[in-house]
Amino acid sequence: MTILVPFIQYISQPVVSVTRALAVVLAAVDHRPVSDGLSIGAAFSISAGLVGMACIYWACWIHARLSNFRLAVRQEKAGAEMAAQFREALLAKGSQPIVVLRNGAKEPQYFAEGQDLLAACRAGQDGPALAVAQENLVEMGTAFSLTARTLDDRTLTVHGMPIADRAVLFFQEDARIGPRFRAMLDALPLPVWLYGDDLALRWANSSFLRTFGACDAGAEGKTLEWLCPDQAGAARSAGKPVQMRRNARIADERRSFHVSLLPAQGEIVGMAMDVTAAERTETRLNLELDSTTDMMDRLAVAIAVFDAERRLTGYNRAYTALWGFSEEWLDSRPLLDDILERLRDGRKLPEQRSFAEWKLEQAQMFAGLGGPTESLWHLPGGASLRVIAQPHLSGGIFITFEDISEKLRLEASVTLLSQVQRATLDTIEDGLAIFGMDGRLIQHNSHFAKMWQLSEEDLASQPHFAEIATLCATRIGRDGIWGIVSCGVNSAHPENLGEWSKARRADGMLMSLALSRLPNGATVVTFTDLTDLERFTAEQAHALQAGVHQASTQLMAQTAGYAYV
Repeated sequence: MTILVPFIQYISQPVVSVTRALAVVLAAVDHRPVSDGLSIGAAFSISAGLVGMACIYWACWIHARLSNFRLAVRQEKAGAEMAAQFREALLAKGSQPIVVLRNGAKEPQYFAEGQDLLAACRAGQDGPALAVAQENLVEMGTAFSLTARTLDDRTLTVHGMPIADRAVLFFQEDARIGPRFRAMLDALPLPVWLYGDDLALRWANSSFLRTFGACDAGAEGKTLEWLCPDQAGAARSAGKPVQMRRNARIADERRSFHVSLLPAQGEIVGMAMDVTAAERTETRLNLELDSTTDMMDRLAVAIAVFDAERRLTGYNRAYTALWGFSEEWLDSRPLLDDILERLRDGRKLPEQRSFAEWKLEQAQMFAGLGGPTESLWHLPGGASLRVIAQPHLSGGIFITFEDISEKLRLEASVTLLSQVQRATLDTIEDGLAIFGMDGRLIQHNSHFAKMWQLSEEDLASQPHFAEIATLCATRIGRDGIWGIVSCGVNSAHPENLGEWSKARRADGMLMSLALSRLPNGATVVTFTDLTDLERFTAEQAHALQAGVHQASTQLMAQTAGYAYV
């Protein structure tokens, strides 16, 4: 009150002045005298009312602010409690071992394997050092990081740090991995090992020990030369995998390994894959490829190999010589269409009414290639090529170009010679047949077919003389003539084949049979019809006999007349 009354008096001074002026006006209106005490009382009452109203308003505003502040505090507290519960739930379900130490009577909180690992570290040889570091962390908030070895030959890194009012311990497995992962790595067929901080071998799986046998997991600090400590340091510095090919002698056998050095969480993991068989296979394939390439270069047939996209992937020297292409251009792997375009420009392709349609036909033929296809290209220069395309194992096509111009000319010459020989043989009046060393008919004339009642269809397939003998026996009858032919064709003494002999066929035809051996081993059989000659000879003999008889009769008659006289 001692402060409020002076404050109201101070506030009411302007109101007093206004009240006095207003009292003078009101007194003049009502014709009354002016009262100064009444004016002061009125001013004081008005000021007190205004101050009271202001105090009430300020009290309401403060109450509202305080209520909002309490609500916000409750909400933040509830959110913090939910977040803490959520974090604790995550820690409880997580895989990282954590121990939260608290002051007072509250028990520590353990997450994952934190309790077991803490007990194992305290029981190990580094337990006293861990206990001192833990006490300093709890009492003075001193953070630490140390290596603790357990009794089961495990090495862990323990990190201790103060968080809020708590002391927290984090456990991290060291390079010597835990039992649950050790069994997994031991089951791998690949050698796997871990480097230590000094880039020495610190752990290796069973496959490593079986393969190399020179080290064991307890031989810490032993560095193998072929394990590449320098490259492991480079992988650690760069933070990128390093891969290389290394050789080692295992059981008196040289083996090749593909070694990978992989940085992972500050450690270097090594892994070796035995590629001896693959390397040998690759060497053998390269040798076979070189031999195949050398063989292709020695062939006179032009060869070109295209992949699935119809790009040239291989060729031989005959291919470059045939088309006159430069090796630099062929090594650029041109498309088949580009090659055909260049050949068309050089007039080295068969003349076509529409080159675009012809090229499309070739592309469609190669695209739907299910087996070897053959075609003939007659080039404008007079050369003829046999083009054979067949599918390649890689999904492409394998095309060969063989120049058969000389072969076609020789075939034409042989055909012409055969026609001349046939025409020459047809001029011979005797039946003539030529049998090969295998007994098959090679050549004959028309008189032979007519003599033995055989058609050209019967002789077109070059039948064996046994088949011809069967046909003749069916149509004429059985006789011993083809037996003589069989003996002559199969005879090992060609000097006896030139002798002439006569034989009578089943139908009564008399014929002479002559056999001769050609230089190539073939046998020429000549059949001559002697039936007319035999008939003529008989008639001449009969006529001669009748003339002799008549002459004898006349002579006897003359002799008798002389005797009578």
